[in-house]
Amino acid sequence: MSRRFKDLIREFAPDAKPVEEIAPALPEPEAPALADGPTAVVMTEFLDTVAELSALLEEETAALSAGTLDGLEGYARRKQAMADRLGGIMAQAGTLRLNDDLRAMILDRVERLDRAINENAAGLVAMRKAVLSINRSLLVALEKAASDGLYAPTGHAVRPVELSASGLNAEL
Repeated sequence: MSRRFKDLIREFAPDAKPVEEIAPALPEPEAPALADGPTAVVMTEFLDTVAELSALLEEETAALSAGTLDGLEGYARRKQAMADRLGGIMAQAGTLRLNDDLRAMILDRVERLDRAINENAAGLVAMRKAVLSINRSLLVALEKAASDGLYAPTGHAVRPVELSASGLNAEL
């Protein structure tokens, strides 16, 4: 039986948390009346960007779970662009005063983002562990194949592969 990369990722994935009963999704509450236009503009952009980043992280986590790894570079670029965008928004939001309704909306979005970050990080760590396990297996196999008991004139074993991944093309 051959094992696929997706199986190794699942092997290193953290234990699944029990599924809680999910209440039906409620429609997004209407934006509260804000004190002024600039606050509304900045906060709307912030809330939208946090929601987009959460969705992107959830999408990447789903791709990792499915073993679809060919788009990871694209996810990384998109996450960096959103982080840069959030940095700019936060620079604008430094002096804004927020009412309680807006604080509650922000907290809800940030909690979703926090969950998405934690799940995404767990998936990436599991993938990294799987790749390292595969690399170790390849290095051991190469070392065994290259170990024919030959020694150089210096008395050291002739080994084309050192126990390092630096010279190994391990594209998956």
